[in-house]
Amino acid sequence: MKNSLRFGLFAALLASAGTASAEGLGGSPASMVHQHAIAVEEDYSFLRTPSDVERLVTQGRLVPVTATADVTLAGVSYPYTRPEVKAFITRFARDYHDSTGAVLTVTSLTRPEELQPRNAHVLSVHPAGMAVDFRVPQTAAERAFLERALLSMERRGLLDVTREHTPAHYHVAVFAEPMLAYTAARDSADAVIAAQIAAAAPAPARDIARVPARLSVDTLDESRLPLFFAAMLGLLALASTLLHAPRPALRRHR
Repeated sequence: MKNSLRFGLFAALLASAGTASAEGLGGSPASMVHQHAIAVEEDYSFLRTPSDVERLVTQGRLVPVTATADVTLAGVSYPYTRPEVKAFITRFARDYHDSTGAVLTVTSLTRPEELQPRNAHVLSVHPAGMAVDFRVPQTAAERAFLERALLSMERRGLLDVTREHTPAHYHVAVFAEPMLAYTAARDSADAVIAAQIAAAAPAPARDIARVPARLSVDTLDESRLPLFFAAMLGLLALASTLLHAPRPALRRHR
């Protein structure tokens, strides 16, 4: 029930942004310039070596991403990313899993410049730790949800998404400030939903299997108190009726 309410909220947010078009997945030089400018604005370091990655991990500026019931990692050399990117991955993977029943696959996170592939763009933000690559799903329904959701968030200014073909994946650059505000709003909404569900849930069943043979007000199981008092009230009512009933006239002995 909670998952369906949560996903309903997410679907409403997507609908409010309009209908997505796959044409926005093509990417452009302008989008790469925009991503790089955001990284510079956020004062991110562009990591050159594996040692640079390890240093930021030690400082807590990069955090680990691990497999869960919603997300898995495949071929990820450095499973670390910025905290805001991890927050996005966690929530988006949950929405994806709730909608499609499939697990989201991450294929790349932070990459130092020394280990960038040959076809990597010169302005790539993977060395800045603000990008994540997702594997292209096999089914049309899963691809449709993923593309529609990512493009919707792109229009809201939360990220920039491009579908790459060599190898096939979705490259997503996450913009920290708007994404953190978005995930905070979603977390607050989830908290409200959880509170509503908890308030509507029935009270836990009480254990009434072991009740003393001799019952008294002190030892009576709470779950049977209504029956006990109902019985007592019934007896009192019967006694009152008998006491106040008209008495038959006494016959005189002759």
